[in-house]
Amino acid sequence: MNTEERTHLVHEVEQAGNCSHPIRLRGETVNVATGEITQSVLRVACKDRRHVVCPSCSYLYKADAWILVSSGLVGGKGTPELVGTHPRLFVTMTAPSFGAVHTISDRGGCVSRRSDPSTWICPHGRPAFCRQCHSAEDLRLGRPLCAECFDFEGAVLWNAHASRLWSNTVQLIRRSLADAGGVAQSKFKEVAQLHYLKVAEVQRRGLVHVHCVVRVDGPESIDVDPPAWLSAGLLATVIRDSVGRASAPRLDGRAVHWGRVLDIRDLALTADDAKKVASYVAKYSTKTTDGSRELARRFHSRRQIEELVDNPHAKKLALTSWDLAERPEFERLHLRRHANAFGYTGQLITKSREYSTTFAALRSARSDFMASRRIADPVEGTFHYEGRGYDDPRAAELAEIFFTMQRELREEAAAARLASRESL
Repeated sequence: MNTEERTHLVHEVEQAGNCSHPIRLRGETVNVATGEITQSVLRVACKDRRHVVCPSCSYLYKADAWILVSSGLVGGKGTPELVGTHPRLFVTMTAPSFGAVHTISDRGGCVSRRSDPSTWICPHGRPAFCRQCHSAEDLRLGRPLCAECFDFEGAVLWNAHASRLWSNTVQLIRRSLADAGGVAQSKFKEVAQLHYLKVAEVQRRGLVHVHCVVRVDGPESIDVDPPAWLSAGLLATVIRDSVGRASAPRLDGRAVHWGRVLDIRDLALTADDAKKVASYVAKYSTKTTDGSRELARRFHSRRQIEELVDNPHAKKLALTSWDLAERPEFERLHLRRHANAFGYTGQLITKSREYSTTFAALRSARSDFMASRRIADPVEGTFHYEGRGYDDPRAAELAEIFFTMQRELREEAAAARLASRESL
């Protein structure tokens, strides 16, 4: 490449903020100061949250998710710091079992053999246990010991109803807190408020787990302390009871429930928990169903699933979701649109309105900051969508290289600042 071609290539990438798949806009701009009209082609970042699609945009989304969680735990970005003294819990709700899968237990092994010898072999003649100690990179993790024993239909339908189950659980928690305080359910907001942020994580076995931060505040405003009787211990007890009793009706008349495993942590016990939880939630905010590019976007045909997905367990879950959509009783679930998420139809991150700031507010603040640093004449324009990507096919690879270098430099600078503070 000559100098002009290299300059154009670097300018393209920098204009799109090192985005891997920028949006291409064409239109005209007007210099407000001089009246000069210019035909322009702009490339703006795609703002995709998924790391496998765009590392640069997902990195920014992950940072915003961290701020979203942490500001609801310790304050900041418009949220009063007083929330850091309110009862706050980090809760993990799991899906039930739909068949034994390869895993890493607390003891390091996989699936233990039961004492009854009649249960050692499944109905299909395969071992119902596994004595191996799998590594974290073992491809068998999450896959069933016997694919014929695994209830793929039940797993997909559980994912499809998980959002309704979550909604019913939150309502049950609020009702139970009102009962514990001796107030009418309709009057609970006059006594306290329940706020939350939750993120959905798809496990290797293809089932959704819900990780959520739950916080209670005073009535009417989050900068008011909740009543003394509404402690973190009472909140944990109510959540544990509500999760055990919550259910949601399936469209075929059956019901879905949470799994047996429930983890509740009091975030007031250690000062570092807030940062750890924020990082934990932010990590899952940029993840696709299984971390692969094949399941990052919706499928348009059954054949596409069969040809693109290599993992046999993931392929079976996606195909089950695709096929269940043909049954009239599940038509309202739109399972084909969510086959890449194994039937999960909910949003990845949801929160109550007053938990903390919003993604839109963070983007607006960033835009205003960049505008304040602009020294050129103000420009207005009208643009229309023209397509995606760069003119030069090598630009996408260059964008990821630039992003990686900038991220490493930022991390090195942050580590140096931390070391400097510790030395002082």
